[in-house]
Amino acid sequence: MDKEKEYAYFEEVLQEIREEYDKISSELEDEKLALKKLKAYINENYGAMDVMELSENVNYANSYTKLMEGDFTKKRNLGFLAKNPYFGKILFKPQGKKEIPVYIGTAGFWSTKSNSPKIYDWRAPICSMFYEYEPGEASYSIADTTGPVTEIITHNGEILEKCQYKTEDGRLVYMSDTDVRVSDELLLEALSGESAGRMKPVVATIQKEQNEIIRDTTSKILVVDGRAGSGKTVVAMHRLAWLLYNRKKTLNTGNVFVISPNTVFSDYVSGIMPELCEDNVPSRQWDDIVDEIMLFESEHETKAMQADVILSGPPDSLRSYNIALKTSIAFFEALEAYIDDVFIRNIEFRDFHYEKITFTAQRLEKMFYGNFSSLPAYERFYNIAYFIMDEYVTEAKRNFGKERCEKIQLNIQRQLISRFAVADVTQIYKDFLETVDKAFPGAAQYSDGEGRVCYEDLQVLFYLQLKLYGAKSYKDIKHVVIDEMQDYSVFQYAAMRCLFGCSMTILGDRFQVLTKQEDVLTAITKIFPERKLRVLATSYRQTVEINDFCNGFLLEEAVSVPFARHGEAPYVIMCDDAGGQVKEIEKQLDRYLEEGFKNIAVLLDDEGSAYGLYRELPGRMVFLTEGNAGYRGGVCCMSRFIAKGMEFDAVIVATQSNIDDLRENNREKGAFYISCTRAIHRLSVIGIK
Repeated sequence: MDKEKEYAYFEEVLQEIREEYDKISSELEDEKLALKKLKAYINENYGAMDVMELSENVNYANSYTKLMEGDFTKKRNLGFLAKNPYFGKILFKPQGKKEIPVYIGTAGFWSTKSNSPKIYDWRAPICSMFYEYEPGEASYSIADTTGPVTEIITHNGEILEKCQYKTEDGRLVYMSDTDVRVSDELLLEALSGESAGRMKPVVATIQKEQNEIIRDTTSKILVVDGRAGSGKTVVAMHRLAWLLYNRKKTLNTGNVFVISPNTVFSDYVSGIMPELCEDNVPSRQWDDIVDEIMLFESEHETKAMQADVILSGPPDSLRSYNIALKTSIAFFEALEAYIDDVFIRNIEFRDFHYEKITFTAQRLEKMFYGNFSSLPAYERFYNIAYFIMDEYVTEAKRNFGKERCEKIQLNIQRQLISRFAVADVTQIYKDFLETVDKAFPGAAQYSDGEGRVCYEDLQVLFYLQLKLYGAKSYKDIKHVVIDEMQDYSVFQYAAMRCLFGCSMTILGDRFQVLTKQEDVLTAITKIFPERKLRVLATSYRQTVEINDFCNGFLLEEAVSVPFARHGEAPYVIMCDDAGGQVKEIEKQLDRYLEEGFKNIAVLLDDEGSAYGLYRELPGRMVFLTEGNAGYRGGVCCMSRFIAKGMEFDAVIVATQSNIDDLRENNREKGAFYISCTRAIHRLSVIGIK
């Protein structure tokens, strides 16, 4: 490596980036001014314009707006590049051709002066070699879509040189020839730094096994089972950015979707896509989707309410039994058999009359069980209603119009359901529960003591609705990312299959569960037999000492392999009472602040306990719930469930339990493990004797 040439190249590229940034900034100001003048002209002369002139001016305004949006994105990306232009380089010599220097950054940069790429986007196919190969023989592939059939073209050659750079605020701090040893040192340095208030990109330190997941092109349903701290969530977001870059013809930020565990987590990951030079993608919680689409309006439990039952209720109660039962594959298969073989198959069709139109039972039966058998049962009625409506309109010899015809079709569908089936999904579910009472004693209980539909039953009802009525709310979505996969049951995955008929990236840790239950991978495989599984066993987040402590609460098969980064052993203390616990929390908090840690979390058993601590220590921390603002760094306290998926420099876990008892308590140790694995550098565990 010629370091003098490298520094010169860095300065040359940086200067061009800054010039382009200034140019785009100036153009944006001109466009803003032109748009402002155009809008003023339209407002002043609106009454004097004819339809054609008004339409032309509005189109001009829309064109300016679209142009500005594109230039704003360019300016944003150039702003990122001006701070950190690139992080890696390979000198690649294709077979029989001249060597190509490939500088790799978060975004690409095309030089108008040399009419050549000065920086390649890390997602470009040629950049895959940076993550996959050391110097020597190498290759990369490109999908050629110009012809009628997509052709995969492989470019073979040799990597002559591989380098890594560290840049900060437009300065080249250092550079090094990269081999496995140096790569580990650079990763260690990145992991040893402070955490951010939000999830950050890791394009410079993506590991080979992570890169294979990010660039997977063959899996429609990709399942990533990763241990705590293995980077599965950040890898999934990088995969989403990679897909958006490499599948521009079919994917955009308007047709991809993230299902996140809570609003705090959604905010925590919201900054990562812009830093990967993509706009943010829509993110929603599963419960919000259910509330949006669910037809019935009965009061029901939330996920948090169910979690409280799991952790605080008797483990041998009927409710605990029902939670396990109604999230099981056995219960799912029983419901499927009832709906398919009993409920739907036993519909008795009779001649149907609408106005002067008669649709015979034979025609209804043929269409329901034949022509439309692949559709959800009640969606079949909608399609049959079209033919009845069409005959009615033809007989009437009138032009009803599209909107009127749609109303007639929906009305006929409702009449068909009312005549031959049961419109009320809840009633269908009750009937099913009565039929399985002997096989599953106690399953008929589907509401809690206050009359709310139990959370586990709500998910069954939602799936039942989708199975019968179908759903088109998300039919335009092309890719879905589902985080915390272990939090969902077989019924929820079945509902997801009904809602999203697209490719998915499903990720989580099958061992981060609150209670003993069926393996989530079994449930996923039941619904998505075509799924491809990738496992991330190495934990990069926590130190060896914290990792070993956390592994002590898991079965042997569930433990993670720590990356070789050492630190202080976890601090564990048992207090005599709640007052002593608060004093110890404040003591540890002061210690971590004195050590210079900026992102610190105090995690408690539930939201009530977190709020109580917040009141006990006024002015010392921010209280986070699902309903308030997201995390922006500093000291915060929250329920341990809110912290899922997040990480902090230092974590204080305050529990009402005795630590030694947790190793024998299946219900508590899962939540305790989740809490402790949020820590990067320091962990304090403060219990009560």
